[in-house]
Amino acid sequence: MTTGRALQTPETMKSNWIYYLLILLIVEKIIQHVVVTLAFYFNWKDIVSTVVVSSGVLMILGAIAAVLFVLSLWGMVRKQPWAINLILALAMFDIIGEFVAQGKIGIVITVSFIIATLLLILAMLYRRQLHLK
Repeated sequence: MTTGRALQTPETMKSNWIYYLLILLIVEKIIQHVVVTLAFYFNWKDIVSTVVVSSGVLMILGAIAAVLFVLSLWGMVRKQPWAINLILALAMFDIIGEFVAQGKIGIVITVSFIIATLLLILAMLYRRQLHLK
């Protein structure tokens, strides 16, 4: 008796775990950007004093990034081909943003930076797997 499902090959299983991890990391990025945007708006724990760039600019860019991460999540769930490129661009934006916000090359490595780097690497792997199919 079959369930109507195609057998999963090792390649499909590999891309599946990357896909679900990407979804999880995108959700984390949405939450992070919403919380950080609110933190700048309400100046929680004097966050404004920790950045060298205008907090207003960071707040606006954070809100835009949150919306774009939501769009990328929607695109990934709907299996849109453009979604992976948007994720790559947003991950790079996040990585570069850490350097800009801290105002120096020798930055403090934050959880945000680590997640953005992981998102970038996994998105590149996922895109490569999509092109190999």
